Amino acid sequence: MRVFLKIIYNFLALPLLFIYSKLMALTNDKVKQREEFASSYLDIPSKKNKRVMIHASSMGEFEQVKFLVEIIRKSEPKTEVIVSFFSPSGFINLKDKLYFDYKVYIPLDFKNRVKKFVEHINPDVVLIVRYDLWYNFIRSLHKKQIPIHLINATYTISKSLGKKFLGQRFYSLLLSRLSSVYCVNNYHKNKFSNIKLNVPVKIVPDTRYDRIISKVSQASINNLIKIENGKKVLVVGSCWKMDVRIVAEVSIRLKKKYNLLVIYVPHELDERTIVHLKSQVMDYCLYSEFNRSNILEKDLIVDEIGLLLDLYKYADIAYVGGAFGNGVHSVTEPAGYGVPIFCGNQHYKNSEDARRLVISGGLTPISSSKELFTKLSYLLDNDKDRHSKGQQNKDYVYNLAGSSQIVYDNLIKPY
Repeated sequence: MRVFLKIIYNFLALPLLFIYSKLMALTNDKVKQREEFASSYLDIPSKKNKRVMIHASSMGEFEQVKFLVEIIRKSEPKTEVIVSFFSPSGFINLKDKLYFDYKVYIPLDFKNRVKKFVEHINPDVVLIVRYDLWYNFIRSLHKKQIPIHLINATYTISKSLGKKFLGQRFYSLLLSRLSSVYCVNNYHKNKFSNIKLNVPVKIVPDTRYDRIISKVSQASINNLIKIENGKKVLVVGSCWKMDVRIVAEVSIRLKKKYNLLVIYVPHELDERTIVHLKSQVMDYCLYSEFNRSNILEKDLIVDEIGLLLDLYKYADIAYVGGAFGNGVHSVTEPAGYGVPIFCGNQHYKNSEDARRLVISGGLTPISSSKELFTKLSYLLDNDKDRHSKGQQNKDYVYNLAGSSQIVYDNLIKPY
């Protein structure tokens, strides 16, 4: 069975992925850029000091380990940090040199390509964030006896070319060559344990909690916008069309009574999304056009990426999008700022954090604009309950702090 799975992967799945990427490069500038920079790793000089490689699928996954990189920088100033991505969203948007010495695209997972890649990079240890496992890449590292650790791990077979394409056995084959798996909670630990890996599987909470706390502590120097005293601010993060429609309908009715200001941060940043937001929000300004020395007096549509985590600083209440679709986006980011949160009523689909915050009372799922109107009005009227729910959320995040140090002490420092 193993031989059959390897043949399917190497001679069917990978060639199809190669053809798909070539076709996409004809019409998608980001994919084309990936093709152009595919060999940029060859510009990295030979290793002189300890070298840690961190691989993430995209910017969202790497954002979770930024505080871990800060620990590496403080503890081992000479250690080189190489960051690799599969998605252009990571490669293009990671610009702060604090978080990398070199950034590269991981090559498409053909044996010869990844063998050459691993030999040239020559890391002392490799951390893979969450789920982005590639068979030949893992195999090449394993052959060179380079430790490979999966951190912030969630049991997501479909995102690892498993359930959707080659089955649980292939997923098990991938995982069996790892040095350890640090999974985020007991649910995922049980999932990994059920496939009987001969690999240590431990529960270590997600390092993103440390990143959130770090950002909250830096928020005092954050001056993205100026808001008039007395305004109540609702930050709508990672919003989709359904979220925008509901919030916009409700906020129009509440703005005057509560002196309410709404900041919309869409999940997808493209022209169509911005056009839709403009059609729903009555009186707005675009972040890219706003003079930030002025006081914000209109609702704000954020048309630049990478600002949401900072913008939650200004929130009295947050609304997190996505829960009328595939699942709610990160609720822990606004929770870290100690604000109550609303989201759609399908929050349970993909987020253990959301389920727990609903139970503790800091996150309120809603099913309609009528329900949001009622519950948002209540919180705007009742400062004591609003602050209490916010504090419950903040306690949840701060009680899960410390994982980045655990990862550093056990998976990086020893090498």
